[in-house]
Amino acid sequence: MLTTRFKINYSIGAIANGIKTDAFTFFLLFFYSRVIGLDPLLASSAIALALIIDSITDPLMGAISDRTKTRFGRRHPYMLVSFIPITFFYILLFSPQESWELSQNQLFWWMFLCATFTRIGITLFEVPHRSFGAEISNDYHERTKLFSWRELFAWTAGISNAFFAYFVFFRSTPEYPQGQLNPEAYFDLALLGGFVMAVSIIFSTISTRNEVNNLSSWKGTTQLNHILNEILIALTNKSFLIFFFGNLSLSICWGLLNNLTLFINTDFWELKGKQITIFLFIYFFSAFLAFALTPRLVKIFDKRNFVMICIFGVAFSSPIAFISYNLGITPDKGSTELVFFLCLPLFFVTLLSIMGNMTRDSMIGDIADEVELNSGRRQEGILYSSVSFIQKVNTAIGSITAGAVLSFIDYSTESPTNEQTYSLFFVQGVVGPILLIIPIFIFFFYSLDKKRHSEIINKLQINSD
Repeated sequence: MLTTRFKINYSIGAIANGIKTDAFTFFLLFFYSRVIGLDPLLASSAIALALIIDSITDPLMGAISDRTKTRFGRRHPYMLVSFIPITFFYILLFSPQESWELSQNQLFWWMFLCATFTRIGITLFEVPHRSFGAEISNDYHERTKLFSWRELFAWTAGISNAFFAYFVFFRSTPEYPQGQLNPEAYFDLALLGGFVMAVSIIFSTISTRNEVNNLSSWKGTTQLNHILNEILIALTNKSFLIFFFGNLSLSICWGLLNNLTLFINTDFWELKGKQITIFLFIYFFSAFLAFALTPRLVKIFDKRNFVMICIFGVAFSSPIAFISYNLGITPDKGSTELVFFLCLPLFFVTLLSIMGNMTRDSMIGDIADEVELNSGRRQEGILYSSVSFIQKVNTAIGSITAGAVLSFIDYSTESPTNEQTYSLFFVQGVVGPILLIIPIFIFFFYSLDKKRHSEIINKLQINSD
């Protein structure tokens, strides 16, 4: 069994991706299109191009990580150096100011390059880190507990990043009554985030380095044709394919819902930064409640069924605010009463989303065991590269779709009309929840349950004797 101290030291590393994910999901598109004035179509194009590069670097990092042999293990060397590109380019990403007077093309290239290298840095850390977590234990429920810890730290970091954003950096000023429209605030926020990400990566890497002696080392070939064949075995595994496309479709929906949130809170609900801060307490409470409930509920429902329950719950809860507004029962826009009214659906959406994330993260370790039985190789790096990629899809395709929607309705960056803001609200409250039917359907066919996993572990033990 893994000690609590190890779980904490390991999970601290997730803080980096939690901060990055929060910034990329809620602030990146808003900062460039609404605050700095980059055309939304150009902003979404920059994000799309960065995602294409990710589709190459993620599996490449997985293959390299699996096959690395050093006295520091397969994963830790990459984890340690990753803080350099992450910190440097993350800060640069949120540096542009209106006073720079950059052209649209210059802003596009700045956004594209900084976002790309920030994502590459995250790949250097996330793929080895997740893979390390999966191979440290082969117990079905222990993995759920470990990745619940990891997800708790990631969510807490993301929420804390948002808390500092709204409560400290986005404070109202005479020039910017809605502080989230102040371009200078984003650079200060990025400085804090970059520093915390660097510390979390270095600490988690160093504090878990002694565990590498308890892990397996790569015993396969490094010839290209053999590598491609082994990757093919891993990526064509039935359980993996269902998991991948289920998560991919879910991430597209979830990314779309999240990327429109700050636009809707600012321009439709007319909320100020300090009012939005109230939502963060819901996020905090939901994260800790999910951490307490997920391992227990997985034992009752099993992983596949619980993931489907969580997705259905999000689809059911997401339209509540939209329906309530159209029925005329929401409090006045810009009021504190409205904030508390919106907290109820937000609680259920957040709780169910986090519990689903915690459960799905642990499923890849189970799939890695099945892949090992079929190929004779541990390929967590390849498999978890898909998780890293899917998380980026979450923010990227959501931003791309949101940017396309903004461009299609000719969304004004100065004073958007009621019709424009309502259109965004309709996409978030109706279109997004309907699309969640797709991942529910896909996960229905996932069959790697506890019984099947126990059979796999028994066969692996027999083969190793």
